[in-house]
Amino acid sequence: MAQFFRPEELVLSNGIPVIFQHYEGSAAALYWWVNTGSCDEKPKEAGFAHFLEHMLFKDASAKETGRASTGKMARTIESLGGDINAYTSFDQTVYHVTCAAHHWERVIDSFGAIAAPQKFLKQDFEREREVILEELRKNEDSPGRQLFQTLFGLTYRKHPYGRPVIGTVKTLKAAKVGDLDAFYRRNYVSSKMGLILVGPLPAEGGSGRKEQVLKILEKRFGKKVLPRRTGQSISRPAEPQLRSQPGFAVKPFDVKTPTLSFSFRVPELKHDDVPALDLLAGVLGMGELSRLYQRLFHQTSLATEIAGGLYVPNDPGMLYFQAELDSVDKIKPASDEIFRELRRLADEGPAPEEIERVLVNAESERLYATQTADGLAGRLGFARFVLGDLNFDDRYLAQLRSLDKEGLREIARRYLDPKRLSGVVMVPKSEAGYAKAELNSAAQILLGSPESVESQQKRTSHVTRKKTSGLTVEEFKLASGIRVVYCPRPQSHAFSVHLSTLGGTRLEPEPGASHLLAETWNKGTSRHDVQQIAGLIEGSAAHMEGFSGRNSIGLQLTGLARDWEKLSRLLSDVLLDPVFPETEVDHSRRVVEDDIRTLEDHSAQLCSRLFLETLFQSHPYGRLTLGTLESVKKITGAKLRNLQQQWVQPDGLVISVSGAIKPLALQAWLASLEDAFASRFKFERPPVSIAPESALKAPRWVEKNLSREQLHILIGGLGTRIQSEERYPLRLLQTVLGGQSGRLFIELREKKSLAYSVAPVSFEGIEPGYLGTYIATSPEKRDEALAGIRSVLEILVKKGPLKAEMERAKAYMLGRRAMDLQSDGAIAAHYGLETLYGLDHLSDADLIRKIEVIRPGELQKICRQYLIEPHLVTSVVG
Repeated sequence: MAQFFRPEELVLSNGIPVIFQHYEGSAAALYWWVNTGSCDEKPKEAGFAHFLEHMLFKDASAKETGRASTGKMARTIESLGGDINAYTSFDQTVYHVTCAAHHWERVIDSFGAIAAPQKFLKQDFEREREVILEELRKNEDSPGRQLFQTLFGLTYRKHPYGRPVIGTVKTLKAAKVGDLDAFYRRNYVSSKMGLILVGPLPAEGGSGRKEQVLKILEKRFGKKVLPRRTGQSISRPAEPQLRSQPGFAVKPFDVKTPTLSFSFRVPELKHDDVPALDLLAGVLGMGELSRLYQRLFHQTSLATEIAGGLYVPNDPGMLYFQAELDSVDKIKPASDEIFRELRRLADEGPAPEEIERVLVNAESERLYATQTADGLAGRLGFARFVLGDLNFDDRYLAQLRSLDKEGLREIARRYLDPKRLSGVVMVPKSEAGYAKAELNSAAQILLGSPESVESQQKRTSHVTRKKTSGLTVEEFKLASGIRVVYCPRPQSHAFSVHLSTLGGTRLEPEPGASHLLAETWNKGTSRHDVQQIAGLIEGSAAHMEGFSGRNSIGLQLTGLARDWEKLSRLLSDVLLDPVFPETEVDHSRRVVEDDIRTLEDHSAQLCSRLFLETLFQSHPYGRLTLGTLESVKKITGAKLRNLQQQWVQPDGLVISVSGAIKPLALQAWLASLEDAFASRFKFERPPVSIAPESALKAPRWVEKNLSREQLHILIGGLGTRIQSEERYPLRLLQTVLGGQSGRLFIELREKKSLAYSVAPVSFEGIEPGYLGTYIATSPEKRDEALAGIRSVLEILVKKGPLKAEMERAKAYMLGRRAMDLQSDGAIAAHYGLETLYGLDHLSDADLIRKIEVIRPGELQKICRQYLIEPHLVTSVVG
């Protein structure tokens, strides 16, 4: 990475390394890396690393005054347009902030308060414990989280990777302030810390800014705050890589369809075999050309989704695969096919084109990493503070390039061994008696055991440790009527093309037609079948997909600038000549039907669906974008072809391009596209008028009792249109209410511990959308949560937002804009949809003028008009 980027490493007075990286863009990022995670906990401390992550967000002033936190730090950062967050893993805890580049120094100073010596107040401790318990209850209702936690528990029976990072109810309820304080003092020491800063540090004047930032870092993270100290380490029990036989578990859960998940224990991140395992994981489970996807999705229709990957943390990791099925009857045949494909790879090794496909994707990651300051900071942090080597990328890619078929076959034989295997089958509760023994015997028979335990141990025992303000936006219209937006970014190594037209749920003739069209749009043309398209895309480390929403439909292609010629030709072919093969429509239909059936498995999604169906009783916004089981059965490839030809006409099409594409290359492609459209059959698109949803005449209540750990509530009503000038005060209102420094978070989570998640929600449509508040809480707190939401809104209407809240909300809108418009994909989509919906492209100065004139009274009016005075819909699921 050091050859591709040019990071510079400096050191604070206490030895904490500081990595600086220049980034040409409108955003900047700071990461504070702490090499402490859940594996540094004693058994009775389970969940403490994550608990600390929550507690460190408390005010620095609270630590000094002894008064409970009020969210001051988050409020200050958000008032400067910053976005602060953190995550805890097994081996590290990482705190990070992203902001508009012109606020970088002030945000760093505010963020730096997080490192001040902690004084954990009991009131803050008790509140945050209740919030974490709510988060844990949410996890216990999540099929995906429960599946993977069960898999980790089976894979790691001794090692702490088998414990949930969040901890357990028992350890969290038993925790005391002094216990957390002891864990903090043992682990939050200078020797375990590092800082990564990515932002504009131009060669001219860059060193001056760097020196200023370094002074702030020394003040906040230097030896006067964090004395030079070495942390204590806890011994971690080793996990045996090989066992006498595979380990399987059946996990009954509140789901409609089963899911399979398998893991093979593999070495740690720095082991010599990891590059080969990484490449094999890509051959087996990465993308539509992967062996497992081709076999289980395309050829046998046994799975509705299948993927795999390599998880390699500091200690030994896992090679994993997951398959979603639509029937319990398919568990055994799907498992058999997975094991057969693994054994075939171990016997034959990968083909040269498979190796090349994975290599191209691996090499492209570095180029895509430069798209955002946040992504680049995270990548540099991982290279330096986990791998200990800023040059790791270069060495790793060289290792990947040196691999050959025979060496890969040997690695596959070594690690795809049933003695390394663990597996979980998540089934509906009605199938709790499913016999796992069949999987055990099938794994041993179909995978076999290429080598004895003793010989494998000998061979693996040796371990080698070794603008938006600066963005030019051009808009023009072609003779055919196509509207084009062009955002040249010469510094980018990539490009993105976003093609859109009006469509979506709002205009589809049958529920789910637009979604199914988007899913199958790139699955074949007259010139290229689905595998040829996937080969061109994945072989170029590119990404192409259809998209469909409530108001629009389209295609988006992102790739490396060097591949513009061949990828733009392919995009033209997919845009103009899709054939929607019935086999591919059938494949996608199975996935959609599975998503519809399993919707009830996800409480938050079901809550949202019931809310929309109850609010929009005549307008199509009330429909599920997936459609219904009945409607999608009737949709054929012929119907999708006809619909695509009707919708994709030059006079309704918007093409938005961002990236390192030269004007002449773009003009040549557009000219060829116009020629192709000229010979295409033209459909007249009659103007469509859809009546807006009528105002509610009485409150509406919808509830679904599922007897789950957590209750999900969404309360709200009709909103505004996307072209309405009300959207600016509405978005300010959302900011005053939302975020970590917003009123909902402070009052309902921080002060009352009523929820882990609480947030305002909104959607602006071509016709009026919706506006509301979402909260996830415990069932016994339902009435208090509803009353709390109402109280927050009524107080805001009565007293209005404070001056500081208005300033924070305005700064946040500008900062959020800078952060949102970093990558070519985000830029192309933003300006493309603005053009499609007839919105002006506002510069930063234009947006400032728009929002600076908004007064507190307008937010009071919006809140009263949409959330207090009208009749509302309340959706409750849990």
